[in-house]
Amino acid sequence: MNKKNFLKKKVDKKLLSISRKSKINYFGRANSAIWCIATYLKSKSNRKTIILPSTMCISPAIIFTLNGFKLKFVDVNKNDGLINLNKTLKLIKSNKDIAALFYVNLFGNKDQNINKIKSFNNVFIIQDLAQTFFQKKKIPSKDIFGDMVILSFGYSKIFDLDHGGIVLSDEEEFYEYGLNFDKKIVNKKIPSIAKKQYLNWYTKVIIKKEKLKRKTLKSFASKIYLIKFNNQKLKDIYNSVNILDKEFKERIKKFKFYKKLFQTLKIPIIHSESFFIPWRFSFLIRKRDDHLRMIRKGGYDASSYYPNIARVFNKKKETFKNSDIIEKKIVNLWLTKNYNLKKIEEQFNILKNNL
Repeated sequence: MNKKNFLKKKVDKKLLSISRKSKINYFGRANSAIWCIATYLKSKSNRKTIILPSTMCISPAIIFTLNGFKLKFVDVNKNDGLINLNKTLKLIKSNKDIAALFYVNLFGNKDQNINKIKSFNNVFIIQDLAQTFFQKKKIPSKDIFGDMVILSFGYSKIFDLDHGGIVLSDEEEFYEYGLNFDKKIVNKKIPSIAKKQYLNWYTKVIIKKEKLKRKTLKSFASKIYLIKFNNQKLKDIYNSVNILDKEFKERIKKFKFYKKLFQTLKIPIIHSESFFIPWRFSFLIRKRDDHLRMIRKGGYDASSYYPNIARVFNKKKETFKNSDIIEKKIVNLWLTKNYNLKKIEEQFNILKNNL
Protein backbone atom coordinates (compact mmCIF):
# COMPACT_ATOMS: atom_id res chain seq x y z
CA MET A 1 0.00 0.00 0.00
CA ASN A 2 1.49 3.35 -1.03
CA LYS A 3 1.54 6.35 1.30
CA LYS A 4 -1.41 8.13 -0.34
CA ASN A 5 -3.64 5.08 -0.03
CA PHE A 6 -2.51 4.60 3.56
CA LEU A 7 -3.40 8.20 4.44
CA LYS A 8 -6.73 7.97 2.63
CA LYS A 9 -7.61 4.80 4.50
CA LYS A 10 -6.83 6.51 7.80
CA VAL A 11 -8.94 9.58 6.94
CA ASP A 12 -11.78 7.35 5.73
CA LYS A 13 -11.79 5.33 8.93
CA LYS A 14 -11.79 8.41 11.16
CA LEU A 15 -14.55 10.35 9.40
CA LEU A 16 -16.79 7.34 8.72
CA SER A 17 -16.52 6.27 12.35
CA ILE A 18 -17.49 9.72 13.66
CA SER A 19 -20.33 10.23 11.19
CA ARG A 20 -21.60 6.64 11.28
CA LYS A 21 -21.66 6.66 7.49
CA SER A 22 -20.29 3.94 5.22
CA LYS A 23 -19.16 5.80 2.08
CA ILE A 24 -16.84 8.74 1.49
CA ASN A 25 -16.22 10.72 -1.70
CA TYR A 26 -13.48 13.29 -2.27
CA PHE A 27 -13.75 16.39 -4.47
CA GLY A 28 -11.55 19.41 -5.19
CA ARG A 29 -14.06 21.72 -3.49
CA ALA A 30 -17.17 21.38 -1.37
CA ASN A 31 -18.93 23.18 -4.22
CA SER A 32 -17.74 20.44 -6.60
CA ALA A 33 -19.41 17.99 -4.23
CA ILE A 34 -22.63 20.02 -4.25
CA TRP A 35 -22.61 20.13 -8.06
CA CYS A 36 -22.20 16.36 -8.10
CA ILE A 37 -25.11 15.95 -5.67
CA ALA A 38 -27.27 18.26 -7.79
CA THR A 39 -26.69 16.26 -10.98
CA TYR A 40 -27.21 13.00 -9.09
CA LEU A 41 -30.56 14.17 -7.69
CA LYS A 42 -31.56 15.43 -11.12
CA SER A 43 -30.98 11.95 -12.55
CA LYS A 44 -32.84 10.15 -9.75
CA SER A 45 -35.92 12.26 -9.05
CA ASN A 46 -38.71 13.90 -11.00
CA ARG A 47 -39.03 16.46 -8.21
CA LYS A 48 -37.24 19.71 -9.01
CA THR A 49 -37.48 21.95 -5.93
CA ILE A 50 -34.74 22.45 -3.31
CA ILE A 51 -35.39 24.01 0.10
CA LEU A 52 -32.61 26.26 1.39
CA PRO A 53 -32.18 28.66 4.34
CA SER A 54 -32.35 32.32 3.34
CA THR A 55 -29.06 33.04 5.15
CA MET A 56 -26.12 31.06 3.80
CA CYS A 57 -23.29 31.06 1.25
CA ILE A 58 -24.73 31.86 -2.17
CA SER A 59 -22.78 29.18 -4.08
CA PRO A 60 -25.10 26.19 -3.44
CA ALA A 61 -28.06 28.26 -4.65
CA ILE A 62 -26.15 29.11 -7.85
CA ILE A 63 -25.29 25.46 -8.42
CA PHE A 64 -28.83 24.15 -7.95
CA THR A 65 -30.21 26.93 -10.16
CA LEU A 66 -27.82 26.14 -13.01
CA ASN A 67 -28.76 22.47 -12.73
CA GLY A 68 -32.42 23.23 -13.33
CA PHE A 69 -33.84 23.21 -9.81
CA LYS A 70 -36.40 25.62 -8.40
CA LEU A 71 -35.37 27.22 -5.12
CA LYS A 72 -37.66 27.65 -2.13
CA PHE A 73 -36.21 29.66 0.73
CA VAL A 74 -37.17 29.50 4.40
CA ASP A 75 -36.29 32.21 6.91
CA VAL A 76 -33.78 31.43 9.67
CA ASN A 77 -33.89 31.78 13.43
CA LYS A 78 -32.53 35.11 14.58
CA ASN A 79 -30.66 33.63 17.55
CA ASP A 80 -28.65 30.95 15.71
CA GLY A 81 -29.02 31.53 11.95
CA LEU A 82 -30.44 28.02 11.39
CA ILE A 83 -33.36 27.33 9.07
CA ASN A 84 -36.71 27.51 10.88
CA LEU A 85 -37.87 23.89 11.19
CA ASN A 86 -41.57 24.68 11.72
CA LYS A 87 -41.72 26.77 8.55
CA THR A 88 -39.74 24.10 6.69
CA LEU A 89 -42.15 21.35 7.74
CA LYS A 90 -45.11 23.48 6.66
CA LEU A 91 -43.51 23.99 3.24
CA ILE A 92 -42.80 20.27 2.82
CA LYS A 93 -46.42 19.41 3.60
CA SER A 94 -47.76 21.94 1.10
CA ASN A 95 -45.32 21.34 -1.78
CA LYS A 96 -45.16 17.90 -3.41
CA ASP A 97 -42.25 18.85 -5.68
CA ILE A 98 -39.55 18.92 -2.96
CA ALA A 99 -36.49 16.95 -4.10
CA ALA A 100 -34.28 17.80 -1.12
CA LEU A 101 -33.66 20.00 1.88
CA PHE A 102 -30.27 21.70 1.94
CA TYR A 103 -29.67 22.08 5.68
CA VAL A 104 -26.80 24.35 6.77
CA ASN A 105 -25.30 24.15 10.26
CA LEU A 106 -24.47 27.85 10.00
CA PHE A 107 -21.39 28.90 12.00
CA GLY A 108 -21.35 25.38 13.50
CA ASN A 109 -24.65 25.82 15.34
CA LYS A 110 -27.06 22.98 16.21
CA ASP A 111 -30.84 23.19 16.57
CA GLN A 112 -32.08 21.95 19.96
CA ASN A 113 -35.30 20.84 18.25
CA ILE A 114 -33.58 18.92 15.46
CA ASN A 115 -35.69 15.83 16.26
CA LYS A 116 -38.49 17.58 14.38
CA ILE A 117 -36.60 16.73 11.22
CA LYS A 118 -37.81 13.13 11.60
CA SER A 119 -41.20 14.44 10.45
CA PHE A 120 -39.74 15.43 7.07
CA ASN A 121 -40.94 12.25 5.40
CA ASN A 122 -39.68 11.30 1.93
CA VAL A 123 -37.40 14.33 1.72
CA PHE A 124 -33.74 13.80 0.88
CA ILE A 125 -31.57 15.80 3.31
CA ILE A 126 -28.20 17.29 2.39
CA GLN A 127 -26.45 18.41 5.57
CA ASP A 128 -23.87 21.13 4.96
CA LEU A 129 -21.10 21.10 7.58
CA ALA A 130 -18.68 22.93 5.28
CA GLN A 131 -18.32 25.86 7.65
CA THR A 132 -17.73 23.73 10.72
CA PHE A 133 -16.46 20.23 11.60
CA PHE A 134 -16.95 17.34 14.00
CA GLN A 135 -15.21 17.75 17.30
CA LYS A 136 -15.46 14.40 19.10
CA LYS A 137 -14.79 10.75 18.46
CA LYS A 138 -18.45 10.02 19.08
CA ILE A 139 -21.18 12.61 18.71
CA PRO A 140 -24.94 12.15 19.25
CA SER A 141 -26.50 10.37 16.30
CA LYS A 142 -29.19 13.04 16.08
CA ASP A 143 -26.54 15.62 15.13
CA ILE A 144 -25.65 13.81 11.89
CA PHE A 145 -29.01 13.41 10.19
CA GLY A 146 -28.29 14.13 6.53
CA ASP A 147 -28.57 11.47 3.85
CA MET A 148 -25.44 13.17 2.59
CA VAL A 149 -23.05 15.19 4.75
CA ILE A 150 -20.70 17.78 3.25
CA LEU A 151 -17.31 18.72 4.73
CA SER A 152 -14.85 21.30 3.46
CA PHE A 153 -11.15 22.11 3.65
CA GLY A 154 -11.53 25.21 1.51
CA TYR A 155 -10.64 28.85 2.00
CA SER A 156 -11.53 30.32 5.44
CA LYS A 157 -12.97 27.03 6.71
CA ILE A 158 -12.02 25.41 10.03
CA PHE A 159 -9.05 23.72 8.35
CA ASP A 160 -8.04 26.11 5.57
CA LEU A 161 -6.16 23.99 3.03
CA ASP A 162 -7.60 25.95 0.08
CA HIS A 163 -8.60 22.61 -1.43
CA GLY A 164 -10.81 19.65 -0.69
CA GLY A 165 -14.43 18.72 -0.19
CA ILE A 166 -15.94 15.50 1.15
CA VAL A 167 -19.34 13.82 1.00
CA LEU A 168 -20.22 11.21 3.62
CA SER A 169 -23.20 8.97 2.91
CA ASP A 170 -24.62 5.46 2.87
CA GLU A 171 -25.46 5.75 -0.82
CA GLU A 172 -23.62 3.04 -2.76
CA GLU A 173 -24.95 4.35 -6.07
CA PHE A 174 -23.85 7.91 -5.30
CA TYR A 175 -20.42 6.68 -4.22
CA GLU A 176 -19.79 5.22 -7.70
CA TYR A 177 -21.41 8.25 -9.33
CA GLY A 178 -19.15 10.58 -7.34
CA LEU A 179 -15.98 8.71 -8.30
CA ASN A 180 -16.84 9.01 -11.99
CA PHE A 181 -17.88 12.64 -11.57
CA ASP A 182 -14.52 13.66 -10.12
CA LYS A 183 -12.63 11.73 -12.82
CA LYS A 184 -14.34 13.77 -15.54
CA ILE A 185 -13.40 17.14 -14.01
CA VAL A 186 -10.55 18.85 -15.86
CA ASN A 187 -9.51 21.88 -13.77
CA LYS A 188 -7.15 21.24 -10.87
CA LYS A 189 -7.45 24.78 -9.57
CA ILE A 190 -9.68 27.81 -10.09
CA PRO A 191 -8.70 29.85 -13.19
CA SER A 192 -7.83 33.42 -12.16
CA ILE A 193 -10.05 34.93 -14.86
CA ALA A 194 -13.09 32.95 -13.66
CA LYS A 195 -12.39 34.00 -10.07
CA LYS A 196 -12.32 37.67 -11.10
CA GLN A 197 -15.60 37.20 -12.97
CA TYR A 198 -17.19 35.71 -9.87
CA LEU A 199 -15.96 38.50 -7.58
CA ASN A 200 -17.20 41.11 -10.02
CA TRP A 201 -20.59 39.40 -10.19
CA TYR A 202 -20.75 39.11 -6.38
CA THR A 203 -20.04 42.83 -5.96
CA LYS A 204 -22.77 43.79 -8.39
CA VAL A 205 -25.46 41.38 -7.23
CA ILE A 206 -24.84 41.05 -3.49
CA ILE A 207 -23.25 44.34 -2.46
CA LYS A 208 -24.74 46.74 -5.02
CA LYS A 209 -27.95 44.65 -5.21
CA GLU A 210 -28.23 44.68 -8.97
CA LYS A 211 -30.58 42.24 -10.72
CA LEU A 212 -29.41 38.64 -11.10
CA LYS A 213 -28.37 37.74 -14.65
CA ARG A 214 -28.20 33.98 -15.11
CA LYS A 215 -26.26 34.25 -18.35
CA THR A 216 -23.44 35.82 -16.38
CA LEU A 217 -23.49 32.92 -13.90
CA LYS A 218 -23.01 30.41 -16.70
CA SER A 219 -19.89 32.23 -17.88
CA PHE A 220 -17.89 31.40 -14.76
CA ALA A 221 -19.74 28.97 -12.45
CA SER A 222 -18.50 25.63 -13.76
CA LYS A 223 -14.94 26.98 -13.91
CA ILE A 224 -14.81 28.03 -10.26
CA TYR A 225 -16.95 25.23 -8.79
CA LEU A 226 -15.75 22.14 -10.66
CA ILE A 227 -12.26 21.31 -9.38
CA LYS A 228 -10.66 17.86 -9.49
CA PHE A 229 -9.48 16.39 -6.19
CA ASN A 230 -5.72 16.58 -5.70
CA ASN A 231 -4.39 13.47 -3.95
CA GLN A 232 -1.35 15.49 -2.84
CA LYS A 233 -3.65 17.14 -0.26
CA LEU A 234 -4.33 13.85 1.57
CA LYS A 235 -1.43 14.42 3.98
CA ASP A 236 -2.79 17.84 4.98
CA ILE A 237 -6.31 16.43 5.34
CA TYR A 238 -4.95 13.56 7.44
CA ASN A 239 -3.09 15.98 9.72
CA SER A 240 -6.24 18.09 10.08
CA VAL A 241 -8.61 15.31 11.09
CA ASN A 242 -6.08 14.13 13.64
CA ILE A 243 -6.42 17.35 15.66
CA LEU A 244 -10.22 17.71 15.74
CA ASP A 245 -10.51 17.72 19.52
CA LYS A 246 -7.55 20.07 19.91
CA GLU A 247 -9.05 22.50 17.36
CA PHE A 248 -12.38 22.41 19.16
CA LYS A 249 -10.81 23.09 22.57
CA GLU A 250 -8.75 26.02 21.29
CA ARG A 251 -11.67 27.62 19.49
CA ILE A 252 -14.16 27.10 22.30
CA LYS A 253 -11.73 28.69 24.79
CA LYS A 254 -11.59 31.82 22.62
CA PHE A 255 -15.32 31.73 21.97
CA LYS A 256 -16.11 31.65 25.69
CA PHE A 257 -13.78 34.57 26.32
CA TYR A 258 -15.49 36.59 23.58
CA LYS A 259 -18.86 35.67 25.07
CA LYS A 260 -17.84 36.69 28.58
CA LEU A 261 -16.75 40.11 27.32
CA PHE A 262 -19.69 40.74 25.00
CA GLN A 263 -22.32 39.75 27.54
CA THR A 264 -21.36 42.85 29.52
CA LEU A 265 -22.61 44.93 26.56
CA LYS A 266 -25.85 42.94 26.20
CA ILE A 267 -25.18 42.41 22.50
CA PRO A 268 -27.13 39.55 20.82
CA ILE A 269 -24.82 36.63 20.06
CA ILE A 270 -25.70 34.29 17.19
CA HIS A 271 -25.01 30.92 18.70
CA SER A 272 -26.77 27.78 19.89
CA GLU A 273 -26.38 26.11 23.29
CA SER A 274 -24.57 23.14 21.78
CA PHE A 275 -22.49 23.24 18.61
CA PHE A 276 -19.90 21.68 16.36
CA ILE A 277 -16.49 23.38 16.05
CA PRO A 278 -17.42 27.09 15.97
CA TRP A 279 -16.43 28.99 12.82
CA ARG A 280 -16.24 32.52 14.25
CA PHE A 281 -17.73 34.58 17.05
CA SER A 282 -20.82 36.18 15.54
CA PHE A 283 -23.05 38.90 16.97
CA LEU A 284 -25.61 41.51 15.91
CA ILE A 285 -25.06 45.22 16.39
CA ARG A 286 -26.61 48.46 15.20
CA LYS A 287 -24.60 50.67 12.84
CA ARG A 288 -22.62 47.57 11.92
CA ASP A 289 -20.57 49.10 9.12
CA ASP A 290 -19.28 51.85 11.43
CA HIS A 291 -18.06 49.23 13.89
CA LEU A 292 -16.47 47.17 11.13
CA ARG A 293 -14.51 50.21 9.97
CA MET A 294 -13.23 50.87 13.49
CA ILE A 295 -12.21 47.25 14.04
CA ARG A 296 -10.36 47.18 10.72
CA LYS A 297 -8.79 50.55 11.40
CA GLY A 298 -7.44 49.03 14.62
CA GLY A 299 -5.61 46.42 12.57
CA TYR A 300 -8.02 43.52 12.89
CA ASP A 301 -10.08 41.68 10.32
CA ALA A 302 -13.82 41.12 10.64
CA SER A 303 -16.51 39.99 8.23
CA SER A 304 -20.25 40.46 7.72
CA TYR A 305 -21.29 37.07 6.31
CA TYR A 306 -23.90 36.02 5.34
CA PRO A 307 -26.33 38.00 3.20
CA ASN A 308 -30.00 37.23 2.68
CA ILE A 309 -29.61 35.28 -0.56
CA ALA A 310 -33.37 34.75 -0.92
CA ARG A 311 -33.75 38.32 -2.19
CA VAL A 312 -31.36 37.50 -5.06
CA PHE A 313 -33.28 34.50 -6.39
CA ASN A 314 -36.80 35.00 -5.05
CA LYS A 315 -39.12 36.59 -7.60
CA LYS A 316 -42.13 36.69 -5.29
CA LYS A 317 -42.59 39.42 -2.70
CA GLU A 318 -41.86 37.11 0.22
CA THR A 319 -40.20 38.53 3.32
CA PHE A 320 -37.36 36.95 5.27
CA LYS A 321 -37.29 39.17 8.31
CA ASN A 322 -34.58 37.46 10.32
CA SER A 323 -32.26 37.10 7.34
CA ASP A 324 -32.68 40.81 6.66
CA ILE A 325 -31.72 41.60 10.26
CA ILE A 326 -28.69 39.33 10.15
CA GLU A 327 -27.50 40.78 6.84
CA LYS A 328 -27.78 44.30 8.21
CA LYS A 329 -26.29 43.76 11.68
CA ILE A 330 -23.95 40.76 11.76
CA VAL A 331 -20.25 40.90 12.61
CA ASN A 332 -17.96 37.83 12.62
CA LEU A 333 -14.70 37.85 14.59
CA TRP A 334 -11.96 35.27 14.22
CA LEU A 335 -11.25 32.21 16.36
CA THR A 336 -8.11 31.12 14.53
CA LYS A 337 -4.58 30.63 15.85
CA ASN A 338 -3.66 34.21 14.90
CA TYR A 339 -6.01 35.55 17.59
CA ASN A 340 -5.02 35.04 21.22
CA LEU A 341 -6.94 36.29 24.26
CA LYS A 342 -5.05 39.58 24.29
CA LYS A 343 -6.04 40.35 20.70
CA ILE A 344 -9.62 39.35 21.43
CA GLU A 345 -9.77 41.82 24.31
CA GLU A 346 -8.24 44.54 22.15
CA GLN A 347 -10.97 44.02 19.54
CA PHE A 348 -13.61 44.14 22.23
CA ASN A 349 -12.25 47.42 23.60
CA ILE A 350 -12.26 48.97 20.13
CA LEU A 351 -15.89 48.08 19.72
CA LYS A 352 -16.82 49.09 23.27
CA ASN A 353 -15.22 52.50 22.88
CA ASN A 354 -17.13 53.00 19.64
CA LEU A 355 -20.55 52.44 21.22
